[in-house]
Amino acid sequence: MNPNKIKQDFPVFSEKPELVYLDNAATSQKPEAVIKAVEDFYREKNSNIGRGLYELATEATKAYEESRETAADFIGAEKDEIVFVRNTTEAENLLAHSTDFEGDIVLSEMAHHSEQLPWRRKAEQEEKEINYLETEDGEISVESAKQMIDEDTGLVAFSHISNVFGERNEVEKITEIAHENDALVVLDAAQSAPHRPLDVDDLNVDFMCFSGHKMLGPSGTGVLYGKKHRLEELRPYQVGGGMIKSVKKDDVKYSEVPQRFEAGTPNIAGVVGLAEAIYYLEEIGMENVHEHGKRLSNRIIEDLRQIEGVKVLSSQGANLVSFTCRDVHPHDVAELLNQKGVAVRAGNHCAQPQMDSLGISGTTRASPYIYNTEEEVERLVEGVKEALEVFQ
Repeated sequence: MNPNKIKQDFPVFSEKPELVYLDNAATSQKPEAVIKAVEDFYREKNSNIGRGLYELATEATKAYEESRETAADFIGAEKDEIVFVRNTTEAENLLAHSTDFEGDIVLSEMAHHSEQLPWRRKAEQEEKEINYLETEDGEISVESAKQMIDEDTGLVAFSHISNVFGERNEVEKITEIAHENDALVVLDAAQSAPHRPLDVDDLNVDFMCFSGHKMLGPSGTGVLYGKKHRLEELRPYQVGGGMIKSVKKDDVKYSEVPQRFEAGTPNIAGVVGLAEAIYYLEEIGMENVHEHGKRLSNRIIEDLRQIEGVKVLSSQGANLVSFTCRDVHPHDVAELLNQKGVAVRAGNHCAQPQMDSLGISGTTRASPYIYNTEEEVERLVEGVKEALEVFQ
C-alpha cells in the first residue's frame, strides 16, 4: 500500500498539493473513480428507477440494484437486507421512528448526537427510560453493560468505534448481553466501515448503519443493514412513490423490504458512486486500510505524547487521535494548524455528554486515512508544537 500513489487518484490533492487532510472521521476525500462513476451515470444512464419500461430506465435500475448487492457483499449481508439512506443520521431516525419494542433504551456516554438523539426523542414520546453505558479508557465498559442491560431493556444502541477516542468497542460481548435479555441491538458503524472489514454474521447485531461520505463515497449516501425478519417488522419511515404495491382510496399495500423504506426518487447516482467507492477500498484491501490507519495513528500518538503540555485521549491501535493542549483552546490549535495547511477537527465532535463526563469542552482530533503519509504526521506534530509556543 503506497499512500503517495493513492493520493494521485484524488483530484483535491492535485488542486491543493500542500494540503494535509486529517479530518477523515468527519468526511473523506473522493477518488477520481467515484467522481467519474457519478458523472458517467448522469451522462449515460440517468433515469428514474423501478418504474420505466424503456431501456434507459432498465439500465438505471440495474445499476442501482447492483450497487445494493455490492454494499451487501461488503458487510457479508444479503441483498434484501440493505436499505439505502442519506447517512447514518437518517438510518438512526428511520429505526427510532419505525421500531416497536417493549422496554427501555440503553445508549452510551460516547454516543454521537446522531446516534443518541433519535432514541432520546422516542423515549420521550413513548415514556421510556434511558440509561447510559459508561466509558472506560476510551471504550464502553462491558461491566457497565452487564449492570445496565437487563430484562427491562428493549433496545441497545451504541457505536462500533468512538468518533472521540477511535477505540473499538466490544460489540460481540455487548450484543450477547443484550440478546440474553431479548433486547434489540443497533450498531453505529460510521467510523468502522471506512477502516476495517465488517461481517454482520460475526457481529450478530440486529441493525447496523454507516455513511458513504466517510468511506470515499458521495455525500447523501448511506446504508442501513437489518436482519431481514427485523426489517419486516418495521413500519415504513416515509410514504410515497416507489415503496408501494398498490394504492386505493381505502387501502394501501406496501412493497417488500427493502424497497418499502425507500420512498420517492433516491440518490441513484450517489449510490452508484458509493458502490465505486467500495470497489476502490476492496481493491486496496480493508485489512491494508486498517493497518495503514492504525500505523499512522500510533505514530501520531507516540509523537504527541513526547510534547509537554499535550494530553492524548486515544490509545495505540485507535482509528483516530483526540488530544488537548494545556491552556490552549482546541479551536485555536486547529486554526494555527490550518494556517500551516493541516486540516483537523476541533470541538465536542457531536458528543457533548461524553465531553461533560470528561470535564472538558472539546478536543483537537486528527483522523488519518489511506492517502495520508508519515511526512504529513510530522507536519501535524510540528504544528502542534508551534501552537503551544504561540499560545503559552
